[in-house]
Amino acid sequence: MHGTLQRRVDQARAIERAIVQGDARLCSPIFGRVCKIIWPLKTAEQLAAAAGCAVRTAAYEISGERDPSAQSLLAVMVAITPKRRR
Repeated sequence: MHGTLQRRVDQARAIERAIVQGDARLCSPIFGRVCKIIWPLKTAEQLAAAAGCAVRTAAYEISGERDPSAQSLLAVMVAITPKRRR
């Protein structure tokens, strides 16, 4: 029984390490992929600035842990929509 518990603890630590180090892939939603294409560098920071939310919230939305908010969806739509000249 001790071996099973130890394996679970080791797995949890590996997952936690991956999340803290930033190379975790919990899931790969379309919203996150689109954001990575629009803002390849500092994606969460760029989305947070455009949507007016916290960087942590934007990171959760990009990773797929949370559904994107209306403000985040609007920020992405504004970023991909070409500007019209009058």
